[in-house]
Amino acid sequence: MAIQDVLFLPGFMCDERLFAPQIKSLTAAGHACHVGNYGAGASIDRIAHELMKNAPARVALVGLSMGAIVALEVWRQFPERVTHMALLNGTARADAAGPSRKSQLRQVVEGGLSNVLRKELAPRYLAVGHNSEHLTELIAAMGQRLGPEAFVRQSVALMTRQSQLELLPSISCPVLVVAGDEDAMCPLSRQEEMAAAIKAAELCILSPCGHISTLEQPEHVNAALLRLLSNPAAQPTNVRAAVFN
Repeated sequence: MAIQDVLFLPGFMCDERLFAPQIKSLTAAGHACHVGNYGAGASIDRIAHELMKNAPARVALVGLSMGAIVALEVWRQFPERVTHMALLNGTARADAAGPSRKSQLRQVVEGGLSNVLRKELAPRYLAVGHNSEHLTELIAAMGQRLGPEAFVRQSVALMTRQSQLELLPSISCPVLVVAGDEDAMCPLSRQEEMAAAIKAAELCILSPCGHISTLEQPEHVNAALLRLLSNPAAQPTNVRAAVFN
């Protein structure tokens, strides 16, 4: 298996801890792992552009949720630099959560970041069987570390993003699409939509799993990523669906 540079792209208000099991697994397999920092970017196109300034010349992208949206934008801007792409719990559609995001923004500006993270985001992120105090506190800790200013920037970036549906047929590198069967944020239908439109996509449905597949089903995600990276970029696979329980 060829060694790859892998760039992990975190979800909304998440940091490298979102990918801790995957970084450990891929590093052990010899891959070079990097984690993207969204910095001061307040739009998806700007975040993607800034990320690639310091990224390896050729890189495999692993993005969850907001990270999957950023990964698609990286492909739009720099397709020649992307060797593989893993889109976890993401969507190619424009934002449909404007009212709830605006409500959360008001709370955060008024000092309610912790409450939004623990009471509004974490319960919707996790499958019923994974809704543990440990994962809730980890989600809150990641968001608290990034802080309210990052919450505002990332919310604006998500609210103002454009649909990427028309981009999907142009993706020619090997692609893994991961779905959680209990994902309340980006439901299974969104993953099926992406996988159907990307000619080189493998759709991996995890059960039980919510929106944070990397922490809810780490072993299955690790195996799927290693399988993806074993595919030469010039010889993409075309597997439609695999369901893991």
